[in-house]
Amino acid sequence: MKKLINLILITLCGTLGSSQSLPDSAFANYKLLKTDYEKGKYLTTFFSSAKLSDSSAVSHLLTISSWLKKQGDETGADYCDLRLSGVLVSKGDFSGALNICFPILSRFEKRNDSFGIRSSYNAISNIYFQSKEYLQAAAYSKKILAMIPDSDAVGKTRLYNGIGCIYGEAGMPDSGMIYAQKAVNMDTEMKNYPQLALSISTLAENYIAAKEYDIALPFLRKSLDYYLSGKAEIRKYLFSYLMNDFAQVYLAKQVHDSTIVYSKKALVYAEPEDYKDQSMRAYEYLYKTYEATNKQDSLNKYFRLAMTTKDMLFNSEKMKSVQALSFREELRQQELQTQKIKAEEERKLIIQYALIALGIISFLILFVLLSRSIIVTENWISFFGILGLLIVFEFINLLIHPFLERATHHSPLLMLIALVALASLLIPLHHRMEKWIKEKMIEKNKTIRLENAKKTIEKLESKNQM
Repeated sequence: MKKLINLILITLCGTLGSSQSLPDSAFANYKLLKTDYEKGKYLTTFFSSAKLSDSSAVSHLLTISSWLKKQGDETGADYCDLRLSGVLVSKGDFSGALNICFPILSRFEKRNDSFGIRSSYNAISNIYFQSKEYLQAAAYSKKILAMIPDSDAVGKTRLYNGIGCIYGEAGMPDSGMIYAQKAVNMDTEMKNYPQLALSISTLAENYIAAKEYDIALPFLRKSLDYYLSGKAEIRKYLFSYLMNDFAQVYLAKQVHDSTIVYSKKALVYAEPEDYKDQSMRAYEYLYKTYEATNKQDSLNKYFRLAMTTKDMLFNSEKMKSVQALSFREELRQQELQTQKIKAEEERKLIIQYALIALGIISFLILFVLLSRSIIVTENWISFFGILGLLIVFEFINLLIHPFLERATHHSPLLMLIALVALASLLIPLHHRMEKWIKEKMIEKNKTIRLENAKKTIEKLESKNQM
């Protein structure tokens, strides 16, 4: 689970009083931002740069979200609410978290905010992971992986690591090792030691899932060495997770003293921060160890703690609610995909109509230019020239619109600038073309009038001779 949490872009909210919105400096910087992408990046950095205790997180986040909504800033409120979903996950309210995330994802999709969509996928993947819906978690993480460019090596290695972790927890080590090894290779090449500490432990966890405990143990020790040497920062959740990994291996190897030591080390970090999932793991390893060593009092104590914590996290009603929400989201995604296909088909049809219209206008202009009997006024040429210009502009816009959306991160301002630049290129070309056509048209008209005049004179002369 630590790897998925490490991937979540919306982490801890800034330290704020309940009576204020954002700190003055943060507000001053934030209000200068124009696009959804800029706002999302700024708020993600802001939320992750400061620390906030879970006991006050919800009230602070609700205060910020309410303030942003009053400013009419739906984008900022959505990013804030994504973090709020993370607080609910930490408290075991998975269905409540999904109820927040799915509507936010839908709004990001309507705004074509790719960064917001990625952030939503991250949050949803983490919820499914924490609720042990591993295949759903992997599916959303792979959606993120498909959105990350090859140039973002750090982003890719984190996703590889996260997917490897998911498969390890799902008991699918053959798949998990592939992704975990990719992460280890990339982190080693980049000398990214904080991330390498995670990816090595993920590889170890897949060996644990494969029951290859003697292979897993050296990897766990190497990961621990990165933390103890200062190459990687000790974070309470991640460290409690690693201690539980050691305890899991020693329990499987029946080294009971070491199992107790590492389980209790995990609790030192997990209990004060209310990390229920890691507390539950440690309780389970302890009661199983005391059961094997016939220590009944300790067995009873930790068994009760394990069952109580497990019920808080995974009671049947919660799991049914999560599955129902998942089914509704699958239906929504199918409908969204159908709409995308329909919109693409409509776009292709419009392009065909534009080509037909452009072809008709081009044919008419060529016809009147080449005709030896039709006299055309300049106003007629100007009208069809402008109409042709508009059709050409719309045709090019339809062709490049998907590329523009990706290149500008769906920013209306940047897209407008790009279209204005396109128009600025087409207008001079149109003027030159119109001028050339008018010159040809004037020359043709003169020729037609001259020929008509000659015919008239010849007729008059023939009459006079008669």
